[in-house]
Amino acid sequence: MAQRRWRWMVGLWILSGWLGACAPTGPGVSPLEGFSPLPALPQPVSTPVPKTLEELPVKRSLNEVIELARRDLAARLGLSTDEIQVIEVQAVTWPDSSMGCPEPGRMYLQVLTPGYRVILEARGQRYAYHAGRMGSPFLCPPDRARGPVSSEP
Repeated sequence: MAQRRWRWMVGLWILSGWLGACAPTGPGVSPLEGFSPLPALPQPVSTPVPKTLEELPVKRSLNEVIELARRDLAARLGLSTDEIQVIEVQAVTWPDSSMGCPEPGRMYLQVLTPGYRVILEARGQRYAYHAGRMGSPFLCPPDRARGPVSSEP
């Protein structure tokens, strides 16, 4: 019995020494002192949360998409919208969330995305605008343009 008590006491003595070694050496001294700090993470870009129903994105009609694309191209080229001709308009399904215009180095959701493709012409030059059904059309440079999975006339 005495030998058992002696083992118990030795075990507690070893445990208390081990725990004491983990404690800071003095007030205000960090056990991590001397280690280099982790680099700061970039702050995530926060998307504002809609507060009213009016702020929610709405499904755009094909006519709205065409008009927005014409206005954008006219502003870019310094023309009036009357000088912009609509060559082709299609309701399409894009293969991913890039809407047929992936940017190098970015990743996109691999999900079929319904949208539109609008081909405009001004001064003999053609311009492709891509859009989702809920967003605004954007100009897609020819070197990044990809075709849709399916299209409707």
